[in-house]
Amino acid sequence: MVPELVVATLMSLYRMFAAYLLSLLIALFTGIAMARNRVVETVLLPILDVLQSIPILGFFPVVLSVFVYALGPGVGGELSAIVLITTSLVWNMIFGVYASVKSLDPSFDLMASVYRIPLPLKVALVYAPASRTSLLSNSIISWAGGWFFLTSAEVISMGSQTLKLVGLGSFIFDASNRGDAQAFAAGIAVLFAVILATYILLWNPAVVKYTGLAILPGVAAVYDLLEKLTRLFWGLVVRAVLKLWVYSRRLALPATALIPAALLGPRVELPGVSAVTFYDNMVKYLDMFLGNVWLTLVRVYVVVLVSLLISLPLAYLSHRRRATGLAACTAGELLSSIPAVIWWPLLLPVAHIAPWFVMFFVYLQGALWYVYFNVMIFGLQYVKRDVIELADVYRVRGFLYFKSVFIPAMLPSILTGLISASGGAWNASIAAEYIALENFEVDMGGVGSLIDKLAAGGDALGVLFVALYMSLVIVLLNRLVWRRLFARMGSRFVVD
Repeated sequence: MVPELVVATLMSLYRMFAAYLLSLLIALFTGIAMARNRVVETVLLPILDVLQSIPILGFFPVVLSVFVYALGPGVGGELSAIVLITTSLVWNMIFGVYASVKSLDPSFDLMASVYRIPLPLKVALVYAPASRTSLLSNSIISWAGGWFFLTSAEVISMGSQTLKLVGLGSFIFDASNRGDAQAFAAGIAVLFAVILATYILLWNPAVVKYTGLAILPGVAAVYDLLEKLTRLFWGLVVRAVLKLWVYSRRLALPATALIPAALLGPRVELPGVSAVTFYDNMVKYLDMFLGNVWLTLVRVYVVVLVSLLISLPLAYLSHRRRATGLAACTAGELLSSIPAVIWWPLLLPVAHIAPWFVMFFVYLQGALWYVYFNVMIFGLQYVKRDVIELADVYRVRGFLYFKSVFIPAMLPSILTGLISASGGAWNASIAAEYIALENFEVDMGGVGSLIDKLAAGGDALGVLFVALYMSLVIVLLNRLVWRRLFARMGSRFVVD
């Protein structure tokens, strides 16, 4: 068991870091392009709104068609898992880069134009460094999202076809299915240790260094060494990019000539998609979606409200007492990273008695920490030191401080966290509303349950349609409710 567990852990870590590096590249180039080109911004923003709202199961038919059917279960399976994990990591990072570059002083671009600095150097020397703090801060939330859906990426199931990869998530899930309590406990223990280690040795020291947020527990030595190696590597990349740019300019090559032909391979169509029956299928799956969406809608916003009620007092206590912040952040990083489908076998005795409680708990893990970490990591930057000192001088404490200083200062981050939490809860529905273990099945109804059952039945078209309808509902709610609320409340409550 030990060798198998070691290999599974290393494979999961490799996929997580590979997905993170892929997300980093996508975030840098997409975020910079949107921030510096109005046409790209206009086109990509609504597309990203939809894509970030699609749950991981909604990408199954696509990755199976593009990777597994085209490249086989070996290479295709690994690429599928990495891409699926990337869909849980990348969105926060893209918007972090976009916001950072968008807020840059225009004089940077003006100076770059005057000195005719080529775009690759601007990316390497201006835009990427400007995005560093935002990228690292968002990485804490993104990293948790990757772990949360790890098992779904390592066990890709569509009907009778199941692609199971060696990994920590699949190891724990298999141990639970065969009733091996010892392997299950060992897998959970290793999972906890790995998650905490990555935060304490990597992400927390990085965020503390660049934001000054001292309530995140961490050991800086490993990150400092990694940062030195990264700077050395980045210097080599800058020089290589510059040489490549000069070479392409001398030969007058078009930009597409630098793209390997292998990346422009044959297109793969989804099996079973027929233009003749498209409209009938659209109506059919819309009826199924409308029959289930109200259940998930109610659950999502109850969970969002509960997340707010838990996060605000917890964030306030963390703000006032460092020990509370250390404990809450450590617990949050651990709980928010545990793969979603593992909660059911982990809480199996409770699930037999009160499945609704486990469902709610899984929902909560997909939503709560978005609010808390947005408030703690980004919100505390809005609480000005002189305001805190003034409140101390005039003895503004307790509920008055919480109501009149803390909440108004945190409001932009609270609302951002609520938007993210609602999206996280919608995505968590696929793990919260339906689970099928070897001798135990729970179906709580709702959109998440519907997508799970369509996937189990091999209905790839149904998964795509329902996931798309779900994402459109999320986008409409974001635009009609959340963004209007953001604009109204943001202009009403200001601490200065």
